[in-house]
Order: sequence, then C-alpha cells, then structure tokens
Amino acid sequence: MSSTTRSRPPFARASRDLRLAGCAVAATVLLAACASDPTGTSAGAGSGDGAAPVEVSDEALQDVINRAFLTDIPADDLDPTIRQTMEVAAQEWTPENQDLLETCLAENVCETGRGTLTVAFPNDNINPWRQTFRAELTAQAIASPDVARIIYSLGTDTTSWLANFNSLVAQQPDVIVMNSIYGSAIAPAVQRAKSAGIIVVEAETPLPSEVESLVDVQATSDLCGAYSQGVDQVVEDLPDPAGFALYTGIPGNASATNWQPCLVDGLESAGWEQVSQGFTQWSPQGQAQEANALFASGTNPALVAYDYTMEDFAAPFLDAGQTPPIMMSDVVNYSYLQQLADAQSQGIDARAFVANSRVWYGRIGVTAGIELALGGDVEHLIDIPYPMVDAATLSEVFDPAMPANAPVPTLFTPDQMTGILAS
Repeated sequence: MSSTTRSRPPFARASRDLRLAGCAVAATVLLAACASDPTGTSAGAGSGDGAAPVEVSDEALQDVINRAFLTDIPADDLDPTIRQTMEVAAQEWTPENQDLLETCLAENVCETGRGTLTVAFPNDNINPWRQTFRAELTAQAIASPDVARIIYSLGTDTTSWLANFNSLVAQQPDVIVMNSIYGSAIAPAVQRAKSAGIIVVEAETPLPSEVESLVDVQATSDLCGAYSQGVDQVVEDLPDPAGFALYTGIPGNASATNWQPCLVDGLESAGWEQVSQGFTQWSPQGQAQEANALFASGTNPALVAYDYTMEDFAAPFLDAGQTPPIMMSDVVNYSYLQQLADAQSQGIDARAFVANSRVWYGRIGVTAGIELALGGDVEHLIDIPYPMVDAATLSEVFDPAMPANAPVPTLFTPDQMTGILAS
C-alpha cells in the first residue's frame, strides 16, 4: 500500500516527535478511564495548548478501540493513523473543549483560538447520522493545537455540493475532509483543490477509482467483507437454506452496489433464495412502508439485510408476537438496541448482526489531514477494520439514556448527543 508524504510547510514545528505529541484530538465517554497509568502506557498526544505529552494507559486505549469497533481489535493491529486517532480519543475531554464544540456546531466558520491550520468539511446531507459525523469530526479538530479554523458547508444535491466545495477551495483551507456520496461527478472539483495545494481526505464512503486517485487519503472500510462475514455467521447458525430479503435506500447507490452482490453471492452459494427486495429512500416513512409490505406478504424470510437501522423491519413481527427474521445491517441506531433489549425481556429471541456505524470515521480523516499538513507520512489507502458482530454482544455499548436516533456507536455521552442532534 502506498503512502503520501507532504513537504514540510513553513509553520511546521521543528521536531516531528513534538508535533505528534502535541496533536491532542479527543472526545470520549471514557473520561474515568483517561487518567494516566504509571504501568503499561502508550504515548498519547498533548493538550490543546501544546503542553507536555499525556500518557494514555493501554487499558484506556483498548477500551475506546473496543467501543468504536464494537469488538476487541488489538491496538497493534491498527494502521498508525487509526491508532493515533484512538489514542487521542482515550484522553480527557475538557469543559473548554465542550464549550467550543457547542459553538462550532452552531456556526458555519469556527475559530478555535489556537494553531495555524484551517480544516474544511463539505457536508452532503443533514440527518442524525450526518449531524453526528460532523460533530465527531469537529471534536477531533478543535482539540488539536494545530487547527485554528473549521469551515463547514452543506450541499444536499450534486449541484449545490459542488458549488459549496468550489467556494471552500477559494477560501484556501489547508485540509478538506469530506465524505462525498456523489461519485465521479466530484472529480473536477477535487482536481481544482489539488491544483490549489489543498490536502483532500475522503473518510467513510469509497470513491470511484478516478476520484480516489486524486485525493491524498481515502480512509474506508470493506463493506463487502463485512456482509460476507455476516453471511458466514448466519449460515453457520441456520445451516438449512432459507429465504432472504434485501433492502437499501436509493437504487444504484454506491454503498449498496458494494455490499449487496457479496451478500447475495454468499447466501445463494449456500442454497438460500432471495424472496423480496425494496428501496426505502433511507427515510422513516419509506422504511415503515417496506417493512409493513414485507410482513403482509407472508414470505417470512429468515434474514432481512438493510443498510440502515432495522427497528421498522422488526416491528411488525414483534407487534404480532412473532420472532422477527435475523436482521443484518452496517448502521443501526440506539433505538434498535432498545428494541432488541425489550424483545429479549419478553422472551422473544430477536437476533441481529451489525457493524459499527462508521459515524466517527471523520476523526481519522482529520488526523490524516493534520499529519500530512505537518509534513508527515500517511497511507494513501487506509483500510479501517469492519467486523460484523452479533448484536447480543453489545450490552456494554447499549445505553438507554442515548437519544433513540443516535448511531451505534458514537464516542459522545448521552448528554452530548442530545445537544448534537438538537443543533
């Protein structure tokens, strides 16, 4: 895998070690675990004013990794940029940082009062997932001693997004961190940013090859591999072939074209048969309509796979006192974990396989962009581990105080998430 190296800008610090020690970027619910441990520590980043490095215990680091990925992944197995992101996410989140986060989320341009770098985020949509993604990215940036300004824009269609992106380029930020769903249409705009000397990082959504080759870093997960892993677990649990139903939001979207063929191939090779499919527009109304239609059809699939939260698909079965099909998704909300807990308390064996929501991947994008802006090395393609896990193992992640529409997991507390989703 190739890596990207930036020449050292005039504002970079003389010592790369001190730079890395100073890049504190954090927001975590693990505040109690963030105290330094005199035994077995890993080097963390410094405080926002460039103070001496803060040590993070191995235990605190592993706790935040397990929370983010929904399972145990050894810290040493992570790409260095991901590990650095996790190290700083295991540190204390100060009241001053919280005040600044709330200020930034209410503005289009946020001044941090520190550093020299400008980070821009051109958002694609506004919904609970995107609001959380923006907040996670912001938390990473405002705790860095190197980020002076954060600029936001919002374009909910290709035309408006491109216009806003071009406006950002004209403002000459040092780094643009994006999560674009608009595919090859953004290539000319990205090329314009690169020609202007701006670092461009894509986090979360895979880009087509002609755009991926233009960005400095693409940090994404293997959706195909996650659903293939989920298929293996379902087939192991249900060795007798059965029917499955397949759903996504919009026909032809980049996410579904990545994961759906892998899931279908895996199930059909095991003798399973697709009995239903549909499109929800990723909206509550669309989800309810498709879920009710599936239940009314009487096809009774053994598995329902969908790339968003699953409670609408399980609800008709649970309301009828029936065990719902096994659910599989790469993004679910806390409301679905609540539904699973309620079903289990009623003696209904509701099952699901889920992956982490990817809502915190903007943090990795910010970490990568800062490191490149300071002259460091970052892999051009960062493969973020993406295991599919049994939802029954998520009791430690589930917090009934979380807002129902908060993605699972987030590195924020319930109180923080309530404010974020209201902003």
